Amino acid sequence: MLLKLKRKFSSAHRLPDYDGECNNLHGHTWVVEFIIEGETKESGMVEDFKTLKPLLDSVLPDHKYLNDFVQNPTAENMVKYIYDNAAKLLTQRGLKLKQVELWENENASAIFQAY
Repeated sequence: MLLKLKRKFSSAHRLPDYDGECNNLHGHTWVVEFIIEGETKESGMVEDFKTLKPLLDSVLPDHKYLNDFVQNPTAENMVKYIYDNAAKLLTQRGLKLKQVELWENENASAIFQAY
């Protein structure tokens, strides 16, 4: 069974190796979509969404400066950072993180998938 959760966070960053405006400090309201795989329990649920939401929120750098977390915080590097941290927490609960999609705006996203 697959579960899909969408979360949101706001943060600032700059792309130090970028030749353009994104080299300047700027911010985004990011949208993150998590796809989680697990077995359905007797309750009929893989995991309670009410439990998953704060767990996933705990790995999101909300209202933070992303350069403090990732040296070059491109969408590609940030989606991998979020994936790695969320996967560790979900594995402890017997769940597998299949995919994370990180939207920096309504038109552009980066996706990291487990194989």
